[in-house]
Amino acid sequence: MFKRIYLTCCFLIFLVVISLAFITFKPVRNVTTSDVIQKIGVVQYVSVGNGGDIYITLESDTHNYYINNALKQGLNADKLKAAILQKEVTLLHIKRWTPFSTDGVFPHISKLSCNNKVLFNEIINEKNDKRDQ
Repeated sequence: MFKRIYLTCCFLIFLVVISLAFITFKPVRNVTTSDVIQKIGVVQYVSVGNGGDIYITLESDTHNYYINNALKQGLNADKLKAAILQKEVTLLHIKRWTPFSTDGVFPHISKLSCNNKVLFNEIINEKNDKRDQ
């Protein structure tokens, strides 16, 4: 009897762990306007990370936002840094609860604009163009 209860508990724990791993590491694809939240702030720091990601830190914000594979998508880190550093930007990031982001802020940037000019956009069905040239 004890062995059956023990195995059942182990199986339930395994299912919970697998479910949390799936929620946490689910890739971001086909982003729509219902998947994002708008954040406005002044850019404090811009850097390039491993894998071609560009990281953006806003003043008075604890999150480290990023554009996934930005360099592979044709963004130039130096030009982006010159365009947005110490300026107010509007970014749309994914809203998703994960065990690592319990506040619902998943810092993947889906759209970035500065001075009413779109610098990056991966939201489908919004505009056909990726960014203003």
